[in-house]
Amino acid sequence: MDMIKAFSRRSIFITIFFMLVLSIVVDGIFYLCLNFLSEKVTALTQSSPEITALNEFLNWVVMIQDMFIFYFLPISTCVFIFFGLLLWLFSRLSLARVIRKSDYAEVKNQKGLVDVTPLKKKERENNDRRLFLHLLSVFQREGRLLDFFSEDLSPYEDSQIGAAVRNIHESCKKVVSKYLAPQPITDENEGEQIAVEGDFDPNLIKLTGNVTGNPPFKGIVRHRGWKIKRFDLPTLSSSQDASIIAPAEIEIV
Repeated sequence: MDMIKAFSRRSIFITIFFMLVLSIVVDGIFYLCLNFLSEKVTALTQSSPEITALNEFLNWVVMIQDMFIFYFLPISTCVFIFFGLLLWLFSRLSLARVIRKSDYAEVKNQKGLVDVTPLKKKERENNDRRLFLHLLSVFQREGRLLDFFSEDLSPYEDSQIGAAVRNIHESCKKVVSKYLAPQPITDENEGEQIAVEGDFDPNLIKLTGNVTGNPPFKGIVRHRGWKIKRFDLPTLSSSQDASIIAPAEIEIV
């Protein structure tokens, strides 16, 4: 995934730089200690030349100093870099494991930018479906809308249907006004002329007919459009099955 690749590219340079600095600090301290030890042993040897053990120890310290630059310094640097690479690899694998456990996966849009994770996208789609069914359940509970749609109207006369529709219309209208409060997008009535300015929002105004040239346009309102003033549905229960629009009602006798 792109996140792991980006993390790998950045972290490997940071890790190697940090391990090189650490190697210089450790090797520098060790080399200073050898110099300090060499000076002290040299001073003791000059003050007590009869002690042969001091001369042997001084020769050993000098040999270690000579070998330090040519052997110990390159080897220690390689060891620090090796452990730095192991640390980088472990952190990269740990990040990948955490991402897999969280069901994370990146999705790119047409511009190559990361949009959302499939998990969040799936949750959002499920929530949208639940909100739609929830709104339908409100219409059913307060307006009996589904009962009307599922009813076979062929045996009834038009006058009977009209009376039933009037009650459902009033009930559903109350639901819409109560929870959505829709209002027209334009103040002009249908059939009236209207001027469409150049900065109009295409989401609010849909142009039809002979649309040529550049705005402003003059046209006739064919539909005023709708937008909701508020969205105040009852609380959506997290425990109820989202596919249940209205439960069956059983009267116990």
